[in-house]
Amino acid sequence: MIFFNRLIVLLSIFFVFNVFADRTIVIQKTAISAQNNAVESSQSHLPISSKEIKIAFICAPKVIGKYSQSTYNVALATLLGKHLENSTLKRFDISDESIESLRITLSKIHQEGFNAILAPLTLSGAQHIATLEKEIPVFIPTVHKRDMPEAPDTIVFGSIDYIRQIQALLPYMGNSIAIFYDDSAVGLHLKKNTEMLFMETDSSKKSVASYAIDAQGDNIISHLSKPSTFNKKSIIIHLPIVKSAILTSQMTFNGIKERNILSTQINVDPALITLTQYHDRKNMILANSIIEHPPAVTESNALMNNDIYFDWINYATSVGADFLISQLSNEEREYSMRLIDSQVIYPVELLKAKEFGFEPITSH
Repeated sequence: MIFFNRLIVLLSIFFVFNVFADRTIVIQKTAISAQNNAVESSQSHLPISSKEIKIAFICAPKVIGKYSQSTYNVALATLLGKHLENSTLKRFDISDESIESLRITLSKIHQEGFNAILAPLTLSGAQHIATLEKEIPVFIPTVHKRDMPEAPDTIVFGSIDYIRQIQALLPYMGNSIAIFYDDSAVGLHLKKNTEMLFMETDSSKKSVASYAIDAQGDNIISHLSKPSTFNKKSIIIHLPIVKSAILTSQMTFNGIKERNILSTQINVDPALITLTQYHDRKNMILANSIIEHPPAVTESNALMNNDIYFDWINYATSVGADFLISQLSNEEREYSMRLIDSQVIYPVELLKAKEFGFEPITSH
């Protein structure tokens, strides 16, 4: 009965959220007053916050695209999953991440009395907000503290750590590797750090060859035109899922006998299983940091069909929302991951891409 009544509350607010254009969600005791008779005996089991929680959500839809909506949905679902009263989540859309746009928005946020900010911004936007906001806590799920070491202590970073994932893959790399990457910011970042980390030890015995893949993936065939070049090498893939699938299938078609195929979070996606044949991925090992799944967070996000199992930006947003709620309500966090120097520390596990899904092999 308790779960049924909570479900009704969640679905009711979800309906309001989808039907009305107003993007401010306020949870108050009056919102569930109609349920009081049915759940009066259970109210003592729900965490109650005496302090009003007001979280501002800042995003630039033209900059981060689909994530402006998906991350907001995740933040909302995570807040609802806590069953806290006197809680507000308001979305502040900005046209771009310029310092002036953020200055105007932050002024509104302070005028309206918000006491925390959740902001999925690019590195540029994060750098601007770091110069402007030093009073209330800010969580940025899309940037790692390593990229902003001088940021004020009021800003907490939630990006996964690609460098730590590459380090976890190093023992599986042979003395010769071939890196396939695209010219996106992520692709270039991963390629650069893979080369650097791989050559840090015994560089005289190692060789690296890097291959840039064009926007359509048309040059994959030409890169693989000499199959013997890649035999017994570790193939490192820093490509989006579709290009990764094309690359691995072409490797199989060309008869390449690689040592193994290694990748990071970028390819931990069920689409990899559907887009590739098992023979294409049987030698593949992937680094993953989406491991912890607290029931209160996963259940409420499942109700809103939010992907926090494979989409790391959505996942990091749920971690951020949980952190800010804990800071403001003095309730325990749902997630147990540590924060060191204002950065969430995610564990890393290695996965095998099996016939019907992913299977853990180690944790770091």
